Order: sequence, then C-alpha cells, then structure tokens
Amino acid sequence: MSDTCDENKPSAMVRVPTPLIPAVRELSRLHRQGRTSEVLQGLDELILALDSSSDCTYNATSQTIGAICSRLDSLESQLLGEEPRNGTDSTKRLADLEQKIEGMTTRMAQFAEAIILLQNNLNNQPRRNKSYNNSYYQGQPVKIQPLTEENLAKRLGVNVETVRKERSSQPPPLFVGWSKRKDSSGIGWEFNAHTGLYHPVT
Repeated sequence: MSDTCDENKPSAMVRVPTPLIPAVRELSRLHRQGRTSEVLQGLDELILALDSSSDCTYNATSQTIGAICSRLDSLESQLLGEEPRNGTDSTKRLADLEQKIEGMTTRMAQFAEAIILLQNNLNNQPRRNKSYNNSYYQGQPVKIQPLTEENLAKRLGVNVETVRKERSSQPPPLFVGWSKRKDSSGIGWEFNAHTGLYHPVT
C-alpha cells in the first residue's frame, strides 16, 4: 500500500545541479527498491577514491558528508524497523514515512552538491606534469657537446679505427654524411683539427 501512495504523491521539490539530476533519480529509485545500504556503500567508496587522489584535505566537506551518511543510516534503520498498522496509527506512520523519504531525498541532493564541491576542488588543484618541463626544454634546446674520437665511435656504434679510417679516406663533407647515417639521432659530425674533437654539424 505504501508503494502505491508513494507513486501517486508528488515528489518534493529539491534543488539539484542539472548534471546530477539523472544520478539523484537513480539513487531515489534504488532506495525505493530497498537497496539503500548498497547506495551508501558505493557513495562511500566514491568519496574515498576522490579523497585519495588529492593531497589536500577538505575538513568541512568531509564532516558534512559524514553527517549526511549518519543521517541516512539512521533513517534507514528507522524505516526498516517500522511497519504500518491498521487505522489511524497506520495513516500517521505512513505520513511519517513519506516525510522521512522526502528528507532523505533532500539529504541526497546535499550529498550530490558535496561531491561537486570535491570535484571542483580537485580540478582547481595545480597539476605538476611533464608539460612544464617539455615547454622549458623546447624553449631552451640542449646543446650537443663536441666528442672525442673514442666517444664518437661509441655513439656511432663502431670502433675507433673505423672512425679514423672513414675520416682520413674521404673529404670532410662525405665524412659528415657517413657519420650522420650512423648516428641514432641523425646528427653529422665534423673533425676540428684545432680542438682535436668532433663537433656536431647542424
């Protein structure tokens, strides 16, 4: 009988953020099916997940959520412990039950607003990622230093004798082309007789 009355009675007008209207409707439907405990457990897990992903603490919000959960638990216990009786007492209890359901719906809306507050706080947190470092290095490219003959051979994946032979057997431009093909980064190298080192050619 209570189910029929609940369906015919208009729902209480509750202010709910537009993105959360479908979620609040679904929560109300699950509650009417007697699955309030599962709903609360799922919401608790969501809050824990949100809290664990942020380094900041939201004391006021956490206290509000805790109070809402306590009230929901209390209302659930009262609803499960009360059964309508016949006559006037049954009508009074039914009215009390409807009032408690409306109160629970209001609390659910507050709970949804608390979730939005948590999400907004998380979204406003500065995120330290690789984009800053990438932009830094893009603005200031790393300068490649000259190499000794031994280090150049290691870089090109050959031995020192091969580097020396290729340099002495062909003109500098051809050696630059040869070393560029061998270099994993596609950089050509040119020997500088004054420094005795191999310098990158851009």
